[in-house]
Amino acid sequence: MTLDIAAGTQLRFAEYFTEIPSEPETRATLIESWFPARELSQLIAKDRRVRDPAYAAHRWWARRPPALLRALLIASVLPPGVSAQEFWRRYASEEHHLAGKTVYDPFMGGGSTLVEAQRLGASVMGSDVDPMSVRIVKSELAPVDGNELREYGKLLLAHLHSELSWLYPSEPDAEPLHYFSIAEVQCPSCSATGPLYRNLVLVRDPKKAGAVVRDHAITAFCPVCSKLHNLKSAHRKEIRCCGKRFKITQGTFRSGAYHCPSCDVASTHRELKTGAARRRVLAVEETQENGRRRLRAPNNEDEAEQLQAVREWEAQRPHLPHPEGEIRATRSDERPRSYGVNKYEELFTPRQLLVLGHALKWIRDNVQADDFRRALELAISNALATNNRLCGYATDYGRLSALFSVRGYSLPALTVELNPLHETAGRGTIAACIERVAKSDTGEIRRHIWDAQTEQPRPNLFSFLRKNQPFWVELKNATSASDAEALEKIDVAIFDPPYFDFIAYDELSEFHRAWFGELDLAGDPLLPRSEEPVESFGLQLGQCLSEMVNRARGSNPFAFTYHSANPDAWRAVGVALDFAGLVVTKLWPIRSDGHMGHHSNPGNCEWDVVVVCRPKAGTAAQEFSDEVSLWVSNMKPLEVNAADIRNFNFAIDMARSRFAKVF
Repeated sequence: MTLDIAAGTQLRFAEYFTEIPSEPETRATLIESWFPARELSQLIAKDRRVRDPAYAAHRWWARRPPALLRALLIASVLPPGVSAQEFWRRYASEEHHLAGKTVYDPFMGGGSTLVEAQRLGASVMGSDVDPMSVRIVKSELAPVDGNELREYGKLLLAHLHSELSWLYPSEPDAEPLHYFSIAEVQCPSCSATGPLYRNLVLVRDPKKAGAVVRDHAITAFCPVCSKLHNLKSAHRKEIRCCGKRFKITQGTFRSGAYHCPSCDVASTHRELKTGAARRRVLAVEETQENGRRRLRAPNNEDEAEQLQAVREWEAQRPHLPHPEGEIRATRSDERPRSYGVNKYEELFTPRQLLVLGHALKWIRDNVQADDFRRALELAISNALATNNRLCGYATDYGRLSALFSVRGYSLPALTVELNPLHETAGRGTIAACIERVAKSDTGEIRRHIWDAQTEQPRPNLFSFLRKNQPFWVELKNATSASDAEALEKIDVAIFDPPYFDFIAYDELSEFHRAWFGELDLAGDPLLPRSEEPVESFGLQLGQCLSEMVNRARGSNPFAFTYHSANPDAWRAVGVALDFAGLVVTKLWPIRSDGHMGHHSNPGNCEWDVVVVCRPKAGTAAQEFSDEVSLWVSNMKPLEVNAADIRNFNFAIDMARSRFAKVF
């Protein structure tokens, strides 16, 4: 069935849906009667700092907690009446509880559902419109041998050092790690050029656990001559230089705007085109033989090598892989174009382009095995986020802050260029990124399980053994008709569809895809259209759900996670369920995003609602008795904010007219 959603089109379920015959017998499952939402919310909070090697190989921007997905998968196949004790036994065990089942995720994104299903012994199928998603998930489901990948990595790094170590000139007793710089911008009002900075602090030693130990409490710079000042006391408020006093906490960029020192007119990054502005290198941070770091002023050799890098890149550019294409002007997020950056190549320095281009060329010329070539390319792709012009610095901890740390093209006032060839320090070096991919072949993961005796989470070491289960992962629009020969029947579908109040992840992944010639998606992302947003989003999602109904085997329900404090978002979910002929058999609140700082701001949802649904055949309409007050009470001592109260109310309102129970 092909669906054309034109502006103003009003489509209804009765016009387009032909009821799918049900299985001879419809049976309820555990998730439709019981689910440990409160306990899982606590497990999710405990797991938030646990790094799972499978997911650490490459960044993805929207991952549901693995603990939630594991629980949903188990509860979706168990019959009602299974005890809480038995559920938690299965959750904590390494047995293949989904052996013989096929699990499908049509919006696989970073692949968490498929990885958790594979660990439970299922065969898995997944699709996404984004080529970067396909690259990441294939690597997660079939990781290469880590030790062999490390050997390839040694050869790659040896090649890069032999060809490009001159880009990062070293002292006899120290090696450069970070290059600090600020933008020199021109005021649109008076045309005066001046430095853009938030404050004068480059690094600080806060005496905190995990922070870099330094020889000085603070290192600050003079905004006039760039001289470095090493301050012994953390309580110093100012520096003296160039015949003036400067408060180290004050800068020219405050309250989201640059304040011109000459005319005091405030200008935004859009007006300044800061991303395209000339940058002034302030300092080079080096690692020393004694393990300490030091900052020094840039010297003539540093400047000469940067100029040589510009010439080398111009000469070698035609022969090296590099990001191609312009950044689309029609975007939901106007950045980074609003910074004055119009091409993806402009997001990288000539040094970075040389190193990354040489790395990809060596991989393509010297690694014949497809799986190892893809694994190394994935490592270089991940290194892009820490080797570009938009990287910042965690001043108190001494760590580079990668692009997309907060899901967007942010532009730090103090930017840092990493030496990607450094082998012993630095976040996001090529060696570190290769190691992250190499570690993804481990089956040992330390996560939390629920201790029924103490009624508290406790750590547990899982050893997940791979059975080499078959998997199908392809670039595919979830709304397109299934290829019956390529896609088999499915037993379980657990997924996280795009949200109505969306973040356009394809605009973020495009930063990576530009290096691989994969700018085109497999179809339009599932987003509301400006005309009839509720209807357009709901009908597209409904068509995806219909695809799952057509391929469902047996009578297990579907389950997906969703949240929004916007009533239109939940109305769109209702449109989707009606189009696919599905009823709601249960809703479960689950706290999944509270640990993320940018989700914790007032007005943002921290709780998901798990929507459990199934075809109407074999069910009977029933009154929905849950109330928001009951949900909130059952979740204590966990807190629910005002945005999630609205989120819960809208979810329940959507479900009331669509609620049913299995016969």
